[in-house]
Amino acid sequence: MTQSELEQFRLKIKQDYVRLLDLLCRVLRESSPLSTTDLEDRERLSIAQGLIDKFVNHAVTLLYLSHGTKQDLSSFKFDSYLYDFASIDVLTRVLLEACLTFHYVFYTPQTKEEKDYRYWAYKAAGIAERQNFPASTGEFREKLAAEREELDELRSKLESNAVFQSLTNNQKKRILKGEWRLKSWREIAIDAGFSRILASDMYRSLSGQAHSSFLSVLQSLEIQKTKKQEETIISSMGITNPLIASMVREYCWLFPKVQDVLSKDSEGSDIVNWWIQIDRTLDEFNK
Repeated sequence: MTQSELEQFRLKIKQDYVRLLDLLCRVLRESSPLSTTDLEDRERLSIAQGLIDKFVNHAVTLLYLSHGTKQDLSSFKFDSYLYDFASIDVLTRVLLEACLTFHYVFYTPQTKEEKDYRYWAYKAAGIAERQNFPASTGEFREKLAAEREELDELRSKLESNAVFQSLTNNQKKRILKGEWRLKSWREIAIDAGFSRILASDMYRSLSGQAHSSFLSVLQSLEIQKTKKQEETIISSMGITNPLIASMVREYCWLFPKVQDVLSKDSEGSDIVNWWIQIDRTLDEFNK
């Protein structure tokens, strides 16, 4: 790839990021209000919408940071804009995990038993986690007590679920203790069709940045020394584009009434397909 072609590709990454994010916001908006009258299904779909909304918030923040920020402190003033590539990498990891959560909990299940099992396990894990929070007020203690009853009900539902019953005893214990997924993020990413490079190598690198590994610190110093902050940010956006594209496609599947948004936007649909295909072919280029 020539320097000119590389610059054009970087520009496409940034432009498509905005285009894909705008498309995701549109399908999210069009999916409300929920049409189902089934209370349990309504709750599940409402949480799916909430997960997409959370994804959008993180993605918008990433876009904001990609333009550089400038915030002077009393001790010193910035000579130029700060390109916070490290925080963008952390947000990219969050977006990847949100995408995989949506795929695992809301998109993959086909039967009612499977839908119930995965959603109940996901919900029970969240409630169980809050049970460990210190109750500093009477109101919060009452909330925890009410949720404890709800958690018991969820565990009873899980125990009567055919998918749960097919698990080994050890797997059942893990689920009931609050481990809502029995697969690793890598396994879920591969199941979702993402390249092994994204599922393994890129995810490992993003996790190192989030946990301040020695390698991530070394790489951060090198990036700043060579002044390649903006290059690194564009690379992170390039990782994120297939994630947003996947979210658009899977969200339209979950909410059929918003599929018109995608079908009537041929350019947007082409961008979604292009980025999904780009990620799928990464492994072929690195054999």
